[in-house]
Amino acid sequence: MNNQYLQVAILPGKGRGYEATQTVEAGTIVHVSEPIAAIVSHEWTPETCFWCFEFSYPKKQKIKALTDQDRLTLLQAWGLCTAKQIKNNKLPVFLNNILFCSEHCRDAFKQSQSSLVEWEQLLAAYHRIDVEFKKIVPTTPPIEQVPISKTIDVWTLDSRDDEVLSHWLDQVWDILQDRPEICNREVEPSDITMCRLIATCIVRKNADQTLSTQPFENLMVIQNNELSHFRAHYDHLMLPELNPTSSVQALLLLQTLPAQVLDIIALYAFLKRALTAPLFNTPAIPSVTHALFRAILFRERANSFGLWEMPKQTQSQDEGAITDDLELLGWGIYPSAVYFNHSCDANVIKVREKRNIKFIARRTIEKGQEACISYGIVHEPVERRRARLLENYHFDCQCTRCIYE
Repeated sequence: MNNQYLQVAILPGKGRGYEATQTVEAGTIVHVSEPIAAIVSHEWTPETCFWCFEFSYPKKQKIKALTDQDRLTLLQAWGLCTAKQIKNNKLPVFLNNILFCSEHCRDAFKQSQSSLVEWEQLLAAYHRIDVEFKKIVPTTPPIEQVPISKTIDVWTLDSRDDEVLSHWLDQVWDILQDRPEICNREVEPSDITMCRLIATCIVRKNADQTLSTQPFENLMVIQNNELSHFRAHYDHLMLPELNPTSSVQALLLLQTLPAQVLDIIALYAFLKRALTAPLFNTPAIPSVTHALFRAILFRERANSFGLWEMPKQTQSQDEGAITDDLELLGWGIYPSAVYFNHSCDANVIKVREKRNIKFIARRTIEKGQEACISYGIVHEPVERRRARLLENYHFDCQCTRCIYE
């Protein structure tokens, strides 16, 4: 990273983080980060520009993702319309929930892809997700109960061992990913946002990395939180040994694993089905493995940034001027921003500028001092702040403010 104000350093007890390379005055823009992927929240797709996140509520954005000619070209190429529909000018609904505030933003979205192939793959992924979601009829089969007494002798693996737990989770996903109890589990409309975000990253991985300003490898610098997420929800210390051919053990896993884990496996099953199942001539998306899905999802969790509605009037630069009356418009993954650690008394604030995030010194930062931001609103009492940070970000805050309070 080329930055005149900050450098990545190894910080005692924290791992990597940004520290100042010189004295930084209050109000200085110390960093600007662009996303490898940024997605509008499902509930705000009509009113939010898919590129710059301009919010027009209650009016809808007016510029569609495709020009009339591009739309016709893709519909024909993907076998999604008939000659009669073309003749009668009655083309099917297609990607109508991806909207822009201007032709400039639409063109910028298209040009942000490394090639025309990546752009078409991305549109194909979004269309496939929409189609698959419309087909959902939740019919979760009842899970057969397995007496714990029949399996107690195989609970011998220690969940506190990172290597053991990582290998065990690989086996769990192999065993459960195609189970009907998983594949028929309900997927919520809000899950569409996460599916689009992950699909965007997968398409970027499959694209020509040399032509991208944000190659997929940038995502891999972010910490993977899968193990901490599992431990936060798993009630047992020990794990059962697994035999992939044992149907009894599959039922045991379905019975004992936390709902939060089963829901994530179900989300993967949905996304894999959406991106790879035959759909006329619509391009399928390769490389949709659960290993890749998890690598993306558990880096997004606790590391992505919420993209909020901008305040209507200038407010003080406190916590980026985020208030309860503003809407959360979407999410983005910003690889270069993950080195900002948290403090409840941060010396840096983050401010959205269209789809990018600016980081601004809130007060003077001395050379060698860590540059920190606040993860969310920090006006709550210390107990509530710490509980929220532990639940959402998997750490017990030990910042100077928390210790003092």
